[in-house]
Amino acid sequence: MNRAVMIKYLFYMLALPWVLSACSGDDDESQGAVEPRIVNPTEVKTVNVDVVLPASIQREWQNAISWALENIELAQLQQEKRVRLNLRFHDEDTEDMDSLAARLAKPEEGDDTCHAIIGPYYNDDAAIFLSYAAKPKLPVVMPTCTNTELHRIHALNDCAWFLTESDISQCELMLTAVRSMDCKDVALLCSDDSYGQSFYDYFGFFASEQDLHVAGQGIAKYKKGDNLDAFFRSVATDTDDRFFAYVLLAFSNPDDYIDVVEQLTDFQEREFSNALIMTLSAGTALNEKTIKAFGKTGEIGLSPVGSTSNGFPQAYKARFLRDAYHGEAQVYDALTIIAMGAKYQQSDPKESYLPGIYFPENLKEKGSCFNDYMRASIHDINDGIRTLWTRDGLASAFTHLGKGKGVKALGAIGPLSFDGKTGTKTQDTSFMLWRAWEDTAKQGEPEASAVSVLPICYLSVRGGANSVNTSFLWELTKRIQDFSDEDIAQHKLPDTADHWAVVISPSTSWNDYRHQADAFGMYQVLKSFGYDDEHIVFIVEDNLAYDERNPNPGDIYMENSAFQLPAEHRHVFDVRMNAVVDYKFSQLQPDDLKDIMMGRQSERLPHVISPDSASNVFFFWSGHGGKTDGPLWGGVDSKTYFGSQRINDIVTSMNAENRYRRMLMTLETCFSGKWGEVLTGQPDLLVLTAASPYETSKADSFSQELGVFVSNAFTRAFRSELLKFEDTSFYNLYMSLHKATNGSHVSIYNETNYGSVYSNSIGDYFPLYPVSASE
Repeated sequence: MNRAVMIKYLFYMLALPWVLSACSGDDDESQGAVEPRIVNPTEVKTVNVDVVLPASIQREWQNAISWALENIELAQLQQEKRVRLNLRFHDEDTEDMDSLAARLAKPEEGDDTCHAIIGPYYNDDAAIFLSYAAKPKLPVVMPTCTNTELHRIHALNDCAWFLTESDISQCELMLTAVRSMDCKDVALLCSDDSYGQSFYDYFGFFASEQDLHVAGQGIAKYKKGDNLDAFFRSVATDTDDRFFAYVLLAFSNPDDYIDVVEQLTDFQEREFSNALIMTLSAGTALNEKTIKAFGKTGEIGLSPVGSTSNGFPQAYKARFLRDAYHGEAQVYDALTIIAMGAKYQQSDPKESYLPGIYFPENLKEKGSCFNDYMRASIHDINDGIRTLWTRDGLASAFTHLGKGKGVKALGAIGPLSFDGKTGTKTQDTSFMLWRAWEDTAKQGEPEASAVSVLPICYLSVRGGANSVNTSFLWELTKRIQDFSDEDIAQHKLPDTADHWAVVISPSTSWNDYRHQADAFGMYQVLKSFGYDDEHIVFIVEDNLAYDERNPNPGDIYMENSAFQLPAEHRHVFDVRMNAVVDYKFSQLQPDDLKDIMMGRQSERLPHVISPDSASNVFFFWSGHGGKTDGPLWGGVDSKTYFGSQRINDIVTSMNAENRYRRMLMTLETCFSGKWGEVLTGQPDLLVLTAASPYETSKADSFSQELGVFVSNAFTRAFRSELLKFEDTSFYNLYMSLHKATNGSHVSIYNETNYGSVYSNSIGDYFPLYPVSASE
C-alpha cells in the first residue's frame, strides 16, 4: 500500500468515529448587529503592553491581535471610562533578551513603564523574562510556552501566566491518537531544545501507558542537517510488517517539520518496506509555512487551538477565510485579560476575591499590583456573570468590571478558569487533530488558500463540549509491573554476616543539585540504620555546600520544608551534616569503580568495600542518564556513558569471586532501565530503577530559594519509605514507589534470579530491620 493511499485510508478511519457536530458559533459581529451609541470618553487609561515575539510569529498572529484590539475598543464605545492597550513590539529573534527583560522590568528614567508583557514565544527566553519580572511583579502572559519544567518551576509564581497546558498533555494526547488508530509501534523525533525536552521526557512514559512498542532507535533529538536514514531504517525494521509505525515530531522551528517529512518521503521511495512510517506533528506545525508543505503529503498534526464550544475557531475562519494558527486564540485572550484587568483597576474595587485569597479592603491598600487586578477581574465568585470573548461579550464584561465586580469570562481558548493556587495557569486546553489538505481546484484563487486544515476531531485531557475526553479512549492508570513466583531461582545462601554500601553521584553542577542532595540523603539513611563509615564508600563531588549561590553555606537540603524554618534552625534538615566523603567524583575514572566494588585497595584508592559470600551489598547511583546506555559518567553535558557492559562486568566479577551474598542496585537516572535489562540473569541481584529503558526520571521539589530542584521523585519517595523504620517486602516497596513517582515507571529487574519479591524484604540491607530468611 503506497503512502498516499494509506494516508487517505487513515484519514477516513480517524474521521468517521469521531465526527463532532460543530458549534453553530454565530459570529455576533457579522450578523448585522446594531451599532451602539457612542459616548465621549472622560477618562482613558493607557496600558503599555510589550509584545515579545519573532517577527514571523507577529505576522502570523496579526489577525488575532488586530481583532482583539478592535473588539476591546468597540466594546467600550458606550462607556465614559475606557482602557487602551498601547502595544510595543520587539523582535525576539534579533533583540538581546537579557537586556530587553532588564529594561522592561526596571525602565530607565523617562521611559514609559511596562505594565504587562505578552510572550516570549520561545521557552528559554520566557525563563529569562520570568526571572527579571519576579521582583517588580510584572505579569508575563505566555500564549504558547509549554515546556514542562518551566511550568513546574513557576507553578507558584502568580505573575507567570501560561495560556496553554504543558506539553505533558500534548504528548499524552498524541499517543492516545496513535493508539486509537490501532498502531502498535511508535518513535519520537524532537528538537534539541527546551520545547522538544518535554516530549523527550514524557514520550516513553505515555508509550508504556498506552502499551505501545517503542520501535528502533525510539527517541532521538534532531538538529538541522541531520541525516535520518539510519533512524527511519531502525524504525521500519523494528515494526511488524503487517502494521505501520508512527513517528511523533515535536520541533520549535517549522522548517524542521518540512525537512524531516521530505527526508521520510525520500527514504520510503528509496527503501521499500512493508512497514509504512507515518508522522504526527506537534502544535508548532500549525503555521502557514508548514501547512503549505504538508498539503502535498496529507500530514497529520495535533495542536492546541481555540474552544469550539465558545465559537472562536468557527468565527475566526468565517472572518479570515482560514483556520487560526498555533497560538492565535491564546494571544487574543492575552490581550483581553490585560484589558479586563485594567478596566477592573480603573473601577477601584472595594472588595475582590481570588482563588483561596480574600481581599476585604481596597486592593491598593493591600499593596497589590496590576497582576492582581488581572487575576481578580476574571475570578469573581459572587454573582457569577458569564461573558464571552466576542465584542458584545467584552462590552458586558467591561460594564460589569467598571462597577468593581469581577466576571466569569469565557475566552477564545475556553473558560478562563485558571489554577486554584495562583489563578494564572490554564487548566483545560482544547487540541485539534488535523490533516493538511491541498484543494487543487482552488489553486490560483486570490480569495482562498489552496491548502486547508481539515479538522478530524477535538481532544482534551479532561474532556469538554465538542471534545473527546481521553479517559474514554484508554484507562488512565499507571501500569503496574507483573510479578510471579513461578520459575524463581532456588537459593541456598549463608546467613548474613555484614552489610556494605556504595553511594555515588556523578553530577557536579549547581543545576544538578538534586543528585548530590539525594546521595547525601541516602548516606544519612544508611547511617541511621547502623552502617559505619568503614562500611560505606561515598563518592560525591561535594562542591555545593559552599557554592556562592547557596544561601545556607555548609548545608545541603533535599526537603523544601527546610526553608519554612528560620535560618538558624534549618540545620535539622541538613543531609550533609557530619557526612564523610571518601572520594570526590572528579578524582575517579570509570574503571576505578570496579576496584572499589572488588575490594582492591591501593594508594590511590585506600577506601574500598570488602564483602564476601555472607555480605549483603547496597548500591545507590543518582545522576543523569542517556537513552542509548543509561547512567552517564558525569553531568548531562558530559555525554559519557559509564557503560552497561562495564557494570555487568563488575557484577559478574563480584559473583565469580564470591563478593556478595545478595546485592540491591538502586538507580536514580533517566533511562535507568537500560542497566536493569543488561543485568538480568545475574544471580542474587535485584535492580530497582526510577525509570524504564525508554523514560526519563523526574525531578521533585523545586526550591524558589535555591533556584533548583532539591530532590528526585523516586529517591525522595524511597527515602521516605525507609525512614518509616518498618520492614516491608520488595513488592510493597515497589507499590509505594510506583504510586509516589509520577512521570516514570519505577521498575524491578531480575527478580526471578533473586528470589520472590513477596517474601524477600528490604531488611536484607538495613540491619535495624529483621533480616528475611534465606530461601
